[in-house]
Amino acid sequence: MTRRSTPTGLSLAIRKTMTSFSSGTNLIEKKTPSEFTIKIANTLEEREGVFKLAYQVYLEKGYIKENKDEWMVQNYDSVKETTILIVQDKLKNIVGSVTLVFDGTSKLPAEKIYDEELTVLRKQKERIAEISRLVIDPHYRNSKEILVLLFNYSYIYSYFVQNYTCFAIEVNPRHIAYYQMLLHFRTIGTEKPCPSVQSAPAILMYIPLKHGQDEVLRLSKNTVPEKNDRSLYHYFAKPEQQSLVAYYLQNQVKPISSEEKIYFGLTKSGA
Repeated sequence: MTRRSTPTGLSLAIRKTMTSFSSGTNLIEKKTPSEFTIKIANTLEEREGVFKLAYQVYLEKGYIKENKDEWMVQNYDSVKETTILIVQDKLKNIVGSVTLVFDGTSKLPAEKIYDEELTVLRKQKERIAEISRLVIDPHYRNSKEILVLLFNYSYIYSYFVQNYTCFAIEVNPRHIAYYQMLLHFRTIGTEKPCPSVQSAPAILMYIPLKHGQDEVLRLSKNTVPEKNDRSLYHYFAKPEQQSLVAYYLQNQVKPISSEEKIYFGLTKSGA
């Protein structure tokens, strides 16, 4: 399958943010009130909306093959601990989504090609949450804010609600600078072809979640960032807001039901 050069919404968000970073302008232009809301997908309709958006984005890039349902469903979606965060616009359209897969409850997607690297993290007593199926609708102009919302709430949910200690993510090599400079991820794997996206190149990166918390606490005491101290942590929820966000997310958790598993083909006979 031929991969297309048209950038995804995720790539556009990263590109726009890095342009702002290079020019020294604000990384995010947040509107008050925001035009977006974020929550955990906990209904069949919301999960199906995520699967359809991911299918459209990945198919457009040539990363997956066509299927009659027009869904991008993964085996980890059948696991009750797997959590999908969605960003919605004012009309409740899903404009962005990320899926959190928790080690110990499901096989991590990155294990297909980065098993040794993940094993090293486990030996260091890290509890790994993998960021997967990160997609943004390419039609939305404020994609930079959508991406920050997804990272911020994923961090709060993984760290404060689920008590995991680090993030792992497979990224396109073109996006390494974004994750390193703006979120302080570290590269822990060499570039490899990823079978999940038709052998497109991938790099494994990770970050201890405590580092994110330390940055949020540090920046909360320094409201005027230094010239060379620019990261997306400036736009994360403040320390006094984090417990409220964690409570908000925890109360939305509703594991996928048996009926939904059958509907999406996530049974032993239909997977």
